[in-house]
Formats: sequence, structure tokens, C-alpha cells
Amino acid sequence: MGINTKKALLVTITGVVLFAALMNFSAVTSYTSKLITLILPVIVGGIIALFLIVPMNGIQKILKRMFAKAKRKPSEKAFVIVSFLLTLACIALVLTLVLTLLIPEITSSVKVLYTQIEARIKELSLKHFDVQWIQDLVSKINFKAILDNFSDIVNKLTTGADFIFVNVISVFSSTINIVTTALFAIIISIYAALEKRTVARHGKLLIGAYLKPSWAKGILRFCRSFADIFSKFLFGQCSEALILGVLIFISFSIFKMPYASLVAVLTAVCAIIPYIGAFISCAVSVFLTLLVAPEKALLCLIIYLAVQFVETQLIYPRVVGTAVGLSPLYTLVAALIGGNLLGIIGIIFFIPLFAVILELFKEHAAKKIEKKVADGKLPACDFADLQDDEEETPPAPKKESPKKEPKAKKPPKAKKEKPKKTIEPKE
Repeated sequence: MGINTKKALLVTITGVVLFAALMNFSAVTSYTSKLITLILPVIVGGIIALFLIVPMNGIQKILKRMFAKAKRKPSEKAFVIVSFLLTLACIALVLTLVLTLLIPEITSSVKVLYTQIEARIKELSLKHFDVQWIQDLVSKINFKAILDNFSDIVNKLTTGADFIFVNVISVFSSTINIVTTALFAIIISIYAALEKRTVARHGKLLIGAYLKPSWAKGILRFCRSFADIFSKFLFGQCSEALILGVLIFISFSIFKMPYASLVAVLTAVCAIIPYIGAFISCAVSVFLTLLVAPEKALLCLIIYLAVQFVETQLIYPRVVGTAVGLSPLYTLVAALIGGNLLGIIGIIFFIPLFAVILELFKEHAAKKIEKKVADGKLPACDFADLQDDEEETPPAPKKESPKKEPKAKKPPKAKKEKPKKTIEPKE
């Protein structure tokens, strides 16, 4: 069978399959949803493992440096297990610290708001603000109708036992499905993180055995580039979030703004999410300040935006730097596409993914241009400046000192042989 015949047969089979899928679109979507539900624990576990592997690799490098000069070095499996346990300990420590700082602040703020509602209304009335609409709103609430509706709901619930039973069973089954998926995802992530080398080796074997050499090479290169860029991106985002939280705490403490620690922790947590996290934390901080101290709301907004501007212009380029290799425009486009497709997870993953795709596309386009320029199809002068824009200038060659000619070795001195004594025979 010739190559053209194979291509024609492949195109025909693809067209028939697509036509059958379009004619039975509802059945295809139902089977696809079932397949996604089936492999959802594997997908979620892989995502969790990818987040765990990044700090594990960093801790593992530190441990190997510590035991570099040891006579008896631990095995590779021991390094993996210890780095995994230390990663879990760090995550638990961070969660405990965040909850310890957030829960007391939230409870105290709720208590303050509850006690200050009436005082705020009186202050507004004394300052000649129109608060009549608040009283009208409260007076329009018909508590009798609410109680009557509540009694009707109770009667319906008591009479419709079958409806209650069906709803309880559906809610219980959906809850069990969610819990089961979460448990399996956590177990899969633990095994994937501990057996990362085995999983990577098996993936390489499958890709190398069942794909073309060019395809296998490209896929393996893409995976290596994505893992490298994602680890740098995650480390840079965490460092940037920590620095931003500290700056917010210092700024709010200097200007005596309310909820300094709460806003700082919230900012550090939300800053891991690019673009959206900053807007969320800024809105929450201004809202909390407006409820407690309305006269400081504008100052809070100005301080937050000033700190965010300083961090974005001065700190972020030096902390994250060129780890991802994307311009602000491409980063925003990647965040928008990922957010619309997969939400917050899409924003986090699509930035390094877009960076890898863009880098591979640049290399492929550069090879095409070089080939066309070499064949004479494109003028070389139009594309001479494209390769030097993003490449680093090579370091200047070191000046080699003139080599000294080796001195001629003196010939070895000839050893003087001592005359042998002859023993004369006795008479």
C-alpha cells in the first residue's frame, strides 16, 4: 500500500468518524461526560502531584547538598520520602498559620460590625444623611408573610415524604461521589509524587515505543520545558505573594489602617492567582475599611494601589524575572483564555503552557525562515534583526595568555662507573 493510499484512507476514516459523531452528538457528549467522570480522580490527582513535586524537587536538592560530603549517603528513595514529608509539613504549617491569623480577625470584625450598625446609622443621621430608606426597607419586611411561607414549606415537607426521601438520597449520593473522588485524587497524587521517576520512565517508554521518533522527541521536549517553566513560575509566584503580603502589612501598620494582618494574609494568599488575586484582595480590604472606618476607605485604596504598583514595577521583574519568558500582553491573554476555560486552575496552568508553546513556535518559525533565506526565497536583510532581539549576547572570549615554550630538558648526566676491584688470588 502506497503512501498516498494510506493518506487517502486515513482522511476517509476520519471524515466518516466525524460525520457519525455529529449525527449522534447527544450520545457522544453523554459518553464523553461519563469518561471524564471516570478519569476525573486521575486528572485531579495529577494536578495535585504537579504542585507537590515542585517543592519536593527543591527540598531534595537541598538535602543532596547537605549529604554531598557524607561517607554514607542515603538512597534516592530515602531522599524522595523525606522531601515528601517535609513538603506536607510545610503545607500544613502554612495552612495553620493562615487559619490562625484569619479566623480571629474575621470573628472580631463580625462582632465589631454587629455592634456598630446602629451607631453608624445614628452618625449618618446626625451628619444629615438620608437614612429614611433604611428604615423604610426594614419596615417593608413582612415577618407575618415570612412565617406563613415557612409554615407552608413545613407542611409541604411533612406531606411530601417521597420527595424528601428522593432529594436526601440524591444529595447523599452526590456528596459521597465528591468525597470518593477527592480521596482517590489525594491517593493518586501521593503515589504519583513518590513514584515520579517510575511514572516518567514509563511515559518515556510508551512515547518512544508507539510514536514516531520526531513526535516522541517533540513531546518529551515539551514535557521537560513545561515542567521547568512551571516550577519557576510557581516558585516566583509564591515568593512574590510573600513579599507583597509583608509590604501590605508594613504599609497598613505605618498608616494605622484597620485589619492590617488580615489584609496582608489575604493578599499573600490571593496573589498566587495572577491578575485576579490582586483585585479580590484590594476589593475586600477597601470593603472592610469602609465598614469600620469610612473616612479611611479612600486612603486604603491609595495605599494598596501604591504598594501594588511598586511591587509590580520593581520587585516582580527581579523576583520572577524571565522565568516564564512572557511579555505582559501574552501573560494577560494566557490568563484570560485559561480563566474562561478552566477557572482559577486554568489561569495558573495556562501561563507556563502558553510560554512553552510560544517558545516552540518561535524556534520552529526561526528554522523555517533560515531555510527560506538559505534557499533564496526570502531576503536575508529583512530578517537579520529577528534573531538578536531575545537572545542573550554571548560572553566575551577570555584573553588567553601566551603560552610559554617549555624549557628543553637537560640530558641526564652519565653515571661514572666505579672501577671494579679485582681480587688477586692468594699465593
